Amino acid sequence: MLLEREPELTVLRKAVLEVESGEGALLLIDGEAGAGTTALLRELVRLGEDAGAHVLRCGGAQSERQFPLGVVRQLVLPLLAARDHLVPDASRAMLGVVSGAAGRNPGDELGTDTLASVLHGLHTALTGLSAGRTVVVAVDDLHWVDEASLRALAFLAARLDGTRVLIGVVLQDGGSSRDPLVREIADAATYRLRAEALSEQATARLMADRFGAGYDSEFAAACHDLTSGSPKELRVLLDRAQAQRLRGRAVEVERVRELGRSFRRERLLRLLRRDRVVHTFAKALVVLADQATEDLVVRLSGLSRDECAAARSVLWKARLLSGSGRLAVHDPVLTRVVTESLGAEESSRLHRAAAALLDEYGAGPEEIAVQLLHVDTVRDAWEVDQLRAAAVAARRRGAPDAAARYLRRALLDLPMAGRERADLLVELAAVEWDTDPASAVRHIEQAARLMPDHRRRAEVVSRTPLHMAGCDRRLADLVREVSARFGDPGALRGYDRELALRLEARSRYAAIQDPEALASAGDRLAELGGDAALGSGAERELCVVLMRAATLNGQVGTRPIVRMARQVLDHEPTHSAPMSAALQILPWMLLVADAGDVASSWLDAALAHAQRQTKPALAALIEAQRGLVLLGRGDIVVARECALRGLELADRDKPETMLVPAIAVGTLALELQDDTLAERVLEIAGSDTDLRMFMMRRCLRGRLAAARGDLPAALAQFIDCGRVLDRAGWVGSAVSMWQVSAALLHHRLGRREEAIELAEENHRRALAWGAPTALGRALHTRGAVIDGPKGIELLRQAVDVLHDAGSPLELSRTLVTLGKRLQSAAPAEGDQLLVRGRRLAEQAQTFSVGEHAGGLVRGVTPASAPVARSVLTRGEATVAELAARGRSNQEIAAELEISRRAVEKHLTNSYRKLGIEGRSALVAALGVHGHGQ
Repeated sequence: MLLEREPELTVLRKAVLEVESGEGALLLIDGEAGAGTTALLRELVRLGEDAGAHVLRCGGAQSERQFPLGVVRQLVLPLLAARDHLVPDASRAMLGVVSGAAGRNPGDELGTDTLASVLHGLHTALTGLSAGRTVVVAVDDLHWVDEASLRALAFLAARLDGTRVLIGVVLQDGGSSRDPLVREIADAATYRLRAEALSEQATARLMADRFGAGYDSEFAAACHDLTSGSPKELRVLLDRAQAQRLRGRAVEVERVRELGRSFRRERLLRLLRRDRVVHTFAKALVVLADQATEDLVVRLSGLSRDECAAARSVLWKARLLSGSGRLAVHDPVLTRVVTESLGAEESSRLHRAAAALLDEYGAGPEEIAVQLLHVDTVRDAWEVDQLRAAAVAARRRGAPDAAARYLRRALLDLPMAGRERADLLVELAAVEWDTDPASAVRHIEQAARLMPDHRRRAEVVSRTPLHMAGCDRRLADLVREVSARFGDPGALRGYDRELALRLEARSRYAAIQDPEALASAGDRLAELGGDAALGSGAERELCVVLMRAATLNGQVGTRPIVRMARQVLDHEPTHSAPMSAALQILPWMLLVADAGDVASSWLDAALAHAQRQTKPALAALIEAQRGLVLLGRGDIVVARECALRGLELADRDKPETMLVPAIAVGTLALELQDDTLAERVLEIAGSDTDLRMFMMRRCLRGRLAAARGDLPAALAQFIDCGRVLDRAGWVGSAVSMWQVSAALLHHRLGRREEAIELAEENHRRALAWGAPTALGRALHTRGAVIDGPKGIELLRQAVDVLHDAGSPLELSRTLVTLGKRLQSAAPAEGDQLLVRGRRLAEQAQTFSVGEHAGGLVRGVTPASAPVARSVLTRGEATVAELAARGRSNQEIAAELEISRRAVEKHLTNSYRKLGIEGRSALVAALGVHGHGQ
């Protein structure tokens, strides 16, 4: 049953009738594979037989195309063997060579005279035969007919006038472009038919024949979609569905789709096995993948442009290629099948050839490297260089995983020893620090061992990120070993001194929990000298490490630390942030020194650079550090947002990237007494071997235990923390928050002497450090644990210290404590202080400069706003912002409870620092919305 073929059948009948009247003709049937072309040819044969015609059948085959006259033999041998002598003796003599063609070997050439004899013999035989009755010659798969037979058919097609010979040929789509003789035969066609795909209605009829009227339309639609209406494919699919006992139900759609995918794969395999040109084209296309262009596919496949165009047409009509106009695979099954069909040797050869072609055509290093990833062996220096260049390009676009993949492929075939392998290991480690630190450490160790001398080893080790020296014991041991052998920086000059300084920085960073190393940091810091000694990156790096050690050990005060931090940031380029000690260390130090604004503009620029490079790990670190800076400025709301954003950006599977964000959020949790934040930090997996994280965990656990009312457990956490910190030499005020909490807990538990002792020790450390917040907090703690007038006096001193430069939150808590203590002695003053303290606390935790300012906070208002804000003291900034919002001096003085003269002084200083003339310019300078806002 031929469905939807009525117009085609009409043409077939017409052709048979007209040929009977002496009008010889050629009828061409074309269409996609499986579209029913052969069925139409069979119908032509049936119509011819019904009309009494003599029918001759033949067909081409790809596997027999090399046998000369193979198709002619299919036509002639039945005639020569007929008992009624259908072929005249003269024609029989000319066709004699055909009967012996079976013994010919593939590739044997026929002589010109021999071929001419066959052509004339075939023509006279068919012409003579048609004198008695119509002759129908049915030729299937014309595109696979051997060349000699094509010449014979072309010879006949040009000489059909006046005969009763009808030649019907089937030509698959794309076949006419492969051979000029095929095109010549096709062009001679009098009648042309095209076998089109079946419509959905025809599919429905077939469904009804197979499953009865009870089938579901969803099942029919799926079958039509899977086969695109190809009659052959549809029948095969329905046969398989019935074999699987499917009944055409909607619930069986997924099962029939699985059958369709399996059949589609089989059909593709048959196509590739049958059609060498299509297979060769598909190999080139799949190997080139996204880089495929017409020129490259032609060059790589070795096919002609016409052959490539024909193969492309076949694959496109099979819905395997994209219809977007560019060469691209649409159905992944093509890639899978072709890849599986390639042997290892052929695959490697094609990918290597593709790499060379891409280089010739000016492709980028990554495009070339993608091909080299698939070769069996990286053979020469050019291939290694291409992979290294691709790694550089991948790093620049923020793709470290791709860069590592290129370098690992380059390493795979290199000898296990040698300078080249060592250099590649160093490059691989450089891209692995953010994605796979453990592998990076291993590769650095391997590279250092392979280097031929101490200097090269020092170069390798000095390139490791500073923070990793403190995270990995193996790397720390390697740093110490190489540093000890390289020599004292003081005895070296030039580049060697730079290497020695970097090694010392890493060695000291790794020894951050060694009391002896910490104790020597102050003297070593003094040896480095002043601003002139910070011109090189190595000097700045060592300076920052020493500043941190001296701060932890309590050897220096805030003034030299802030001064040196300014000097370092003045020299440190923000694009160096990924490897910068300044980014890792300085924000926290400046926070505890009440000088976070020093780093604000530098962090702004570093964040902008990180965002351009799309480095989430770096952005996480910078956001966390910005949170600390904003906390120091009193911008609590946005500080919280930044710290949490840093935590979200960090990779939870890499503890080293979580460390700084976790500490930033933990610092906020302690400062804000936020139990939710505290619990979130404690949920983060991490090792307590890092003393910073150990300290943070102990303090947070103590905080939560105290909130639950379990004071002994809370005290145990803080005392344990202090014991470990003291043993490591961390005795500076910057890390003595545990003393404050422990003293207050001792006091609540009635242990007055222990509370006073801890509070006084904390006060001594704060005096040595000199930061207003630390000193005010220490005075507050002493005042809280000492009864009577002395305690009240200490609390008043704390308020004075914190008023202009300390933390607003600490000031609010001190005011509340003092207000409560004065309730009995001076209730009016006590009430006033309580109101003021609670209002200040509420303002600090709800009001955000960042809601109105740009730059560091949100980046939506003038870029100068954060820079302008950073040059003002906290008191000046608060007064200036209130003035910018339209408050009068009297209103500002009343709200802040300061004198009008103090307001005027703050405003005058602000105008001078901002370079503006008066109050009206504050709105633009600070990036606030002005009156009423």
